[in-house]
Amino acid sequence: MTKTLHFLRHGQALHNINAEPLRAAGCTFQQFLDQMKVDDAFDAELTDDGIRQAKVAGATEIVRARGANIELIVSSPLTRCLHTGALVFADQVKDDKIPKLVCDDLREISGWLVNAKRRRRSELEAKWTGWDFKSLTEEDELWEEDRLEDDESVVARINSALKMISELPQSNIAVVAHGGLFRKMTESVVTKGEISRFNNCELKTCTFDVDAFGNFVLEEIEC
Repeated sequence: MTKTLHFLRHGQALHNINAEPLRAAGCTFQQFLDQMKVDDAFDAELTDDGIRQAKVAGATEIVRARGANIELIVSSPLTRCLHTGALVFADQVKDDKIPKLVCDDLREISGWLVNAKRRRRSELEAKWTGWDFKSLTEEDELWEEDRLEDDESVVARINSALKMISELPQSNIAVVAHGGLFRKMTESVVTKGEISRFNNCELKTCTFDVDAFGNFVLEEIEC
């Protein structure tokens, strides 16, 4: 069954205040990482600008129109994504109108930077009531202090998340996650046409299918 997925990157967070402008200006990936290391913060939360970005995005005509039809929100467990999803899809989150599922496989590329380290499940459940954290372990079992997660591991997580989404009964789903993860996703699955880099709080809507060979296929729907 072909599904419609609305991929939403989180708003500006504490760790990418300076790194994001550098990346936009064409810095190397290592320079981007080095700047995030300077500004690093555990489970980095949204800045005031990030909160504003999410509220503005949620008020736009295109996001409101697409958000009105979503049946489920699936989010990374990192706070910046949960907060962004709650703000952008405020009408859907209010009064628990639709289910909200948290998926550890949607986390940002893990390790080395503490902004990619998540809080304990019990802490998240206490703060983000109404979200389903059942699939998470209590402690973060992915993050490692001395190394950045390798591409093979990241792609395996992406495939696991997309497989889970492909098996869900809902066909119109919002997916809230991270720029690095989305970049790896568009590099590792079959895409019909180019899907450009996600800016903070940018929503891209795609059709999602599985082809005859078992490959995940994404095609962006233009506004």
